[in-house]
Amino acid sequence: MENGTENKTRSHELRLTCREKGSLTGIEKVISSCDTSLNLVSVCGNLVVSGEKLRIVQFNAALGTLEFEGTVSGLRYSGAKQPLLKRIFK
Repeated sequence: MENGTENKTRSHELRLTCREKGSLTGIEKVISSCDTSLNLVSVCGNLVVSGEKLRIVQFNAALGTLEFEGTVSGLRYSGAKQPLLKRIFK
């Protein structure tokens, strides 16, 4: 049962058109953004979109959606860190 305040989707989807326009779902946070990279936190871990002339067109934190434009040269995922207690008591 949802608590009503959690509207974000737990799925993650990336759609890229001609390496120039992209849309993402399952985005929890934008860490940083500049014309050469977008550093994001998704439900599947951290995501870095690298390229040229990148810019965020629209970000909806409540829905977890993000749209961007620019020339994409790479996508890199890294796993989310486990909570400290899980790492200690492994």
